[in-house]
Amino acid sequence: MERVLVTGGLGHIGSALVRNLIEYDITICDNLHTQRYCSLFGLEGVKFLDSCFSELDKGFLDSFDSVVHLAAITDAASSFQYPDKVWDVNVTKTIEFIKKIDESNVKLFIFPSSTSVYGASSVEVDEDEKYVNPQSPYAESKIEVEKYIEKISNTNYLIFRFGTVHGISDGMRFHTAINKFCYQAAFLKPLTVWKQNYHHYRPYLEIGDLCRVIKRSLDGDVGFNDIYNVLTENHKLSQVVKEIRYRVKHLDTKFVDTPLINQHSYKVNYKKILSNSNWVPRGKLGHSIVETLELLGYEDINYGRERKTGPKNNKVKSKT
Repeated sequence: MERVLVTGGLGHIGSALVRNLIEYDITICDNLHTQRYCSLFGLEGVKFLDSCFSELDKGFLDSFDSVVHLAAITDAASSFQYPDKVWDVNVTKTIEFIKKIDESNVKLFIFPSSTSVYGASSVEVDEDEKYVNPQSPYAESKIEVEKYIEKISNTNYLIFRFGTVHGISDGMRFHTAINKFCYQAAFLKPLTVWKQNYHHYRPYLEIGDLCRVIKRSLDGDVGFNDIYNVLTENHKLSQVVKEIRYRVKHLDTKFVDTPLINQHSYKVNYKKILSNSNWVPRGKLGHSIVETLELLGYEDINYGRERKTGPKNNKVKSKT
């Protein structure tokens, strides 16, 4: 059985991912900095290490076949307030961690980057065109590690530039657009939108699609040593708002004049991952919104064509 280390495995992405890799021997490394203890509830048969990834040594890493490095400071908006802290964790400590991996027996290193490295663009951006225009310390940190991996790392790698993640998980967050709007809608608060951002395009990634692309990578279905854009679909913000307002009756939209941080229009091309794997996106915006509203306890949902999803059983069966 392949042994996989998932750093930051209790976060929004990690808590969903480890529940989708039950056929692997999974170890989670998470220092609980964000206090997502709820991500451990019902999680059986998975090893857990309460530690920072920077404290792991080569001897420990030698016991793993693959590493999925999710541990990072991920809130782009707050990265403007703490740029030094973001650089220390996302760049300095991460590069030192990669050096240890290069000296170990690890065969594959998976690094989640972000489509936010593209910043604003009037054309559809492609990962092979080398165009980047990071607009936040968070995005800058991702580019810096990408460069290191491409030029110096000796381990087989995959760099995934993920779109803005949405959808439910045990450790989910509500600071990104779709999840945040669902939270506001569930409590009948107006959806707060910067009016100049209303018709902007942004790339979005449903969390199930994200988990499946990593699983396929671990199965050897994605070409190694390359960068891939990964998203479910490009949406205008107006499309997202329209979809949520269709689900929730009598919901207002509040347009504000003050620009929000890191709000730029760009569309992302993801043909490369489609050509270099058997992965295809299956997520649906409407279904993701319905699941999130249900999780938040909103009962008067206009389901339309969507089915009621009900509670999910994410428990991992115990290994014997």
